Amino acid sequence: MKRIYFLHGFMGTGQTHFEQQIAYFKKEYDIIVMDLPGHGTSEDAAAVEYIEQATVSLINRIRETGPGHLVGLSLGASLAIQVALKAPELVGGIILTGYTPVVPEELTDVMAQQYTYFLDIKQHEPLIAAQFEDLHGTRWQETMQRVLHQMTFRYPTMTKQSLQHLQAPVFILNGMVQEHEVTGASRFQHEYPNTQIHLIPDAGHTANLDQPDLFNHHLNRVLQQSNE
Repeated sequence: MKRIYFLHGFMGTGQTHFEQQIAYFKKEYDIIVMDLPGHGTSEDAAAVEYIEQATVSLINRIRETGPGHLVGLSLGASLAIQVALKAPELVGGIILTGYTPVVPEELTDVMAQQYTYFLDIKQHEPLIAAQFEDLHGTRWQETMQRVLHQMTFRYPTMTKQSLQHLQAPVFILNGMVQEHEVTGASRFQHEYPNTQIHLIPDAGHTANLDQPDLFNHHLNRVLQQSNE
């Protein structure tokens, strides 16, 4: 299955979050880069029920283009799992990075503080706010608020019960710096044994950006294995 769908993270785009992966794999694979609702070139505004909306949007697009492997970063990783659960016939495998199946209790307060911080990001980080507007247009604040609210207060937690209908093989390429994501990868493998883990040294939440060459090496091996 020589098709890859790249699913970007929060407030990114397919191109900005996966530029080096696109360049690396485009000669061998049919690369599909999609901007999620409310992001980049997507025509759809972000809905309050964001995970549900984005999942339906992705499934509809994949049905049009054809089955493939889903590579998801952070928010995109959560969505890759949702697509694989709801439309398994479309997914050859899912590759997750910057992912944890559950938010640790000790991070809930931190995430709530982060949510408040981002709501006032124009005051705290005007240059970042300007970048968001360049990428996503004037709707960027609504997108940010709706996606953050769901990922902060209604995170799509994955348990053994919620994964019981998952059929696709899972590969987790998390960075080693984020301890809760290292632990989260092990937890996911325990709940869903058809999971392989490759940890990327000297990389954090965005391992594909922090260590692109090493990430591409592992991703290439995963894809070759899946295509055998």
